Amino acid sequence: MHLETERLALRPVTLADSAEIAETIFSDPKVVGMLAHNTKAADDALLEAERWTSIMGIDGDGGIWENGGMGLFAVFPKTAEDRLAGVAGFYMEKNERDLWTGEYFYALGSDWHGRGLMSEAADLFGEKLGEMEDLGVIYAGYWDLINEASGRLLMRTGLRPKGRKPITEEYDPERCLRMFDYDLWRLQEADSSRQKDDILLQAARRAGAFVAEDVLEKDNALRSLEDSYGSSLTKDALTMLEKAIAQPGMAYFEIRGPHEAGTPVNRLR
Repeated sequence: MHLETERLALRPVTLADSAEIAETIFSDPKVVGMLAHNTKAADDALLEAERWTSIMGIDGDGGIWENGGMGLFAVFPKTAEDRLAGVAGFYMEKNERDLWTGEYFYALGSDWHGRGLMSEAADLFGEKLGEMEDLGVIYAGYWDLINEASGRLLMRTGLRPKGRKPITEEYDPERCLRMFDYDLWRLQEADSSRQKDDILLQAARRAGAFVAEDVLEKDNALRSLEDSYGSSLTKDALTMLEKAIAQPGMAYFEIRGPHEAGTPVNRLR
């Protein structure tokens, strides 16, 4: 399944894309900071990329593509078709009612931010989902309060807000702690005060979510953030932390086919 928009060429990812995905996505803290990974160790970026390509790109005989579903696409700008700009698509599988169900997500290298590329991809995916007669439920969650652009993009794909989803329904506590550890590392590695303040706000938002679900103890979270930041937390960061505690979970979106009434499950935990 090869797709095109005015500015993009999209094709299913393969294992051969792993190194480029590792470099463009998983080696870029600006991108990983909005995902749910920890790739600070040297080998982690490639390991995560290989996991994506093996699980969500090809599945042995390519059955997901041949049977009408969609997996993960490699995204190439037509102005630079030799450069992978990001990935976008789905983890789809047939449920017990023979309907396609799963998760929608995307990740774009920071060199390509601000150009509307993923909006084009989202519009196209929305059309494709609308054509699926055996659509079950496709869902997505995002870090609201710090990444509202994702919410707008999900709407373009046809997904609609359906409340909030607890973090620990989507990720186990160990995964959450790895995310927090990555945020602390990003704070320590920041090379300017402005960058440090931006990362602190993001880290406080995610820490608040973990505190709200008893993954982190609040005082320990505050101490860890202060140690990594190098001083007392800013007023904005403290406000963000409290706001995240008061609004637990992530923003949750989904799109459902007319015959689907089930609840999707994250099988990529």
